[in-house]
Amino acid sequence: MNHKVLIIVNPVSGKNNIKKYISRIKENFEKSDFQTEIKYTSIENGAGSIIKDSKEDFDMILICGGDGTLNQAIQEVEYENLKVPIGYIPTGTTNDFAHSINISFDKLHISKNINKYCSRKIDLGMINDRVFNYVVAFGLFSESSYKTRIKLKQKLGRFAYVLYGIKEIFNHKTYKLQIQSDTTIIEDEFIYGSISNSKYIGGFDLFKNKSIEFDDGKFEAVFVKKPKNFLQMLRIILKVLRGKLEDECIYYIQTSNLEIKCNKPIELSIDGEYGGGKKDIRIHVKKQSIEYLVPPT
Repeated sequence: MNHKVLIIVNPVSGKNNIKKYISRIKENFEKSDFQTEIKYTSIENGAGSIIKDSKEDFDMILICGGDGTLNQAIQEVEYENLKVPIGYIPTGTTNDFAHSINISFDKLHISKNINKYCSRKIDLGMINDRVFNYVVAFGLFSESSYKTRIKLKQKLGRFAYVLYGIKEIFNHKTYKLQIQSDTTIIEDEFIYGSISNSKYIGGFDLFKNKSIEFDDGKFEAVFVKKPKNFLQMLRIILKVLRGKLEDECIYYIQTSNLEIKCNKPIELSIDGEYGGGKKDIRIHVKKQSIEYLVPPT
């Protein structure tokens, strides 16, 4: 009996070269007794819409795109409560989540080795009533993921984010927040925050000296206080980007639940896409809620 795989392709993700691999990906799956259906995303028809409109039952969904495309797919899979594993070919600019769980960047690897792949259940997050895959961020550097122009990202890759981030240093926003986690309550003024289930954020390994698990029911939260002066800001930024989170201006928390209140809307980045402005944020972890196909170790 043939298996069925729905292949969803974002043709403009990253360096814009995934299309030339699709015919070989299709051939490889068919050699392994998989029927394939290939759909391309567009501005009007994202990954979530493609999954919603699919009339067939698939044994697997394969996402070829960046973190934003993956987020769209995960939202629909979770909303529809589909019990189907997700394969992933990362083609975006930073591919933070793929780096974190050791997804292969070889665009043909999963199709050539699908029978060797195994399933792995990963935690998901809920922010208010919306699912997210691996990160919610705000403040310094977070806007670069969705405000950097596509053509610049395709040309310069991760360096395009860095260029945008440098501009933010001189025009950064601050937020007066009340933060409540499973274990602590914090009130202060912050220039940056992230709640994540990933070792990498924005292409940087923020947790080099921390033990990160992706299925333990806890996310890692990092909040950076407003510095006293510009030199202190540079010192803190360098520490965070190097994964050194021990500092009087940095809060590091592991938690399953988080509530954040602010007197003005917080501009959010959710899995690298614009998540709107919100004054009240409630986040909780859905333990081992999504099933990924990962290469053998």
